[in-house]
Amino acid sequence: MELINSLQFKIVSRGEVMLKNLAFPAKRELLPQMLTKINDEIKSHVTDDKLINRLKVCAEEILVNIVDYAYTDKDADNKLFISCEYLKDKNALRFEFVDEGTPYNPLEQAPEVDINAEIDERGIGGLGIFMVKNSMDNVSYEYKDGKNILTIKKNLN
Repeated sequence: MELINSLQFKIVSRGEVMLKNLAFPAKRELLPQMLTKINDEIKSHVTDDKLINRLKVCAEEILVNIVDYAYTDKDADNKLFISCEYLKDKNALRFEFVDEGTPYNPLEQAPEVDINAEIDERGIGGLGIFMVKNSMDNVSYEYKDGKNILTIKKNLN
């Protein structure tokens, strides 16, 4: 399967912000390539291994949810867009995940998670977005122009 944009980030400089965009077919078999590009971008700005892993896991959770649940027709030409911004003046990374699938706000619609409950007593779902919300400094969602847009930001200070 051929990747859109040949797996290359498009780099756009906007003053104190470096924006990199990437587009993929929303297919589970392409998750490793998506995560490799995100990992490379994280490592170009972050040196702390614990923070690198936290960012990688959050990105993976979001990508898996989009690939598995955003589109009802898995055989269609579904797209997934990822942008990464390094905010120099704030020393922060911001990732934006965009899909054109079914409208879904994980910040409001994901199941509540009781982390104190025994594992076999917990319901299915919600733990990934719970982790994202508790690991990032800012998480936001909007549905605009037929697109789900989930944005996460982590201060690197």
